Amino acid sequence: MLLYKILKRSRVVLSLLVFAGIAFCFASVWIKATHFLAPLLKLQFVPALLGLFAGTFWACIALLLLTLLFGRLYCSLLCPVGTLQDLFIRKKFRYRKPQHLVRYTILAFVAICWLLGFTLPLLALDPYSNFGRIAVHLFGPVVLWLNNIASNIAPNTLYLIRFIPASNWMYILAMAILLIIVGISFLRGRLLCNTICPVGSFLGLISPFSFFKFAINREACNHCNVCSKKCKAECINGKEQQIDYSRCVVCFNCTLACKQDAISFVNSWKKQPKQTEAALSKGRRFFLASVGGLTGAAAMYRASGGTSLTASSDKNTIAPPGARSHEHLKKYCTACQACVAACPMRIIKPTATGYGLDGWMLPAISFDRGFCSFDCNRCSEVCPTLAIERTALEEKKLIQIGKARFIPRYCVVTKDRTDCGACDEHCPTKAVYMLPWGDSGLRRPQVDEEHCIGCGACEFICPTSPKAIAVQAQVVHGTALPPVLEKQEQINVDDFGF
Repeated sequence: MLLYKILKRSRVVLSLLVFAGIAFCFASVWIKATHFLAPLLKLQFVPALLGLFAGTFWACIALLLLTLLFGRLYCSLLCPVGTLQDLFIRKKFRYRKPQHLVRYTILAFVAICWLLGFTLPLLALDPYSNFGRIAVHLFGPVVLWLNNIASNIAPNTLYLIRFIPASNWMYILAMAILLIIVGISFLRGRLLCNTICPVGSFLGLISPFSFFKFAINREACNHCNVCSKKCKAECINGKEQQIDYSRCVVCFNCTLACKQDAISFVNSWKKQPKQTEAALSKGRRFFLASVGGLTGAAAMYRASGGTSLTASSDKNTIAPPGARSHEHLKKYCTACQACVAACPMRIIKPTATGYGLDGWMLPAISFDRGFCSFDCNRCSEVCPTLAIERTALEEKKLIQIGKARFIPRYCVVTKDRTDCGACDEHCPTKAVYMLPWGDSGLRRPQVDEEHCIGCGACEFICPTSPKAIAVQAQVVHGTALPPVLEKQEQINVDDFGF
């Protein structure tokens, strides 16, 4: 009993630390904290799975081994939505039959859509990404507000940060997601994990084979059903002395609730419980028989060069530097909003239609209230899936996410016959430069597209409306020529001249 009490308390403490770390990574106003905590994001299952196909495999392999050893411990230790649900579970439960038809139909639908290139179902149901949306758009403003209050108390330690709101629809969506999670958790415990969540359903296919599992001692058990009432996964059948391992999240509630010490966490590979085979076969047979053929067909279709089901994107949508292309971003991004939270200029925002239907909530750049800083690559440092590939700062400075276009009729020089040159002064690569305009004695900007990286500094600073210079997106990112640095001559000064 003492061992299980230590194991449960350790699990609770670690889960709260992971939860706080991920929440702080999304909601923090301190850039260094976001960068320090970003590795926690790579331990989430869907980013790890997508990272596997993007070239990184260690996180996915580690999570699969964790499940094979301890069952669905991921769901109660590493998943932030799992911990969020546990915070609101307050009632007694009872055993309920598993909804295999629902859970594996959802899993199959998500898997087939993903294999065919339509990622929206995965983006909508991924627990980690949904938590990211909650943290960025609900927790983030609260942290910012507290920081600004504290900055008035300690102005030499903290500084005031301007609040730049995202789209209103994202706040509404984040609140709806939070209310759904809280409501289901309060009424039915881990029902969300064991019915709707594709991650829980997938890990539930592996967990019945895990090395360690809970086992019920039939001789010691007195059928009191206390374990069933404490099981938030509703997976313990006290009357039949059976445990549905595909739904168990390894919370250790049952071991501490049992006064007869009839439940233990043991090596299951020595002797496989009979109920495991029965509980496993039903779900697995249904999944494999009804979906295996369709999933294989979808995989073969894509492998043979079949057309992806991705929707066409808006060619004016600017993807963050490192995303490579609209297609690459849509293939690997989970819309978790980590890049939105990390961007110090607050120019990365979720878009509703910029990438098409399957790109809903994916990040896009807007120059309405800022521009992409020449000396920043924060978004690539926090992305857990390599949807925004990590690039060295010098390499990022040459990524061409768009090209500036000059529209003479809107320019101050043309309309008001007065000098400006703001775009030239703010261009970090000197792709924008001033040339004489006829015989007026004035100068108007010109754009060298080969050196332009589409950072938006010129568009943001342009004083006219509509903008006289604006960035047009590159659907496939290019590489700009390095900036031409002016040669500086050293001048020797003999004296100060006075």
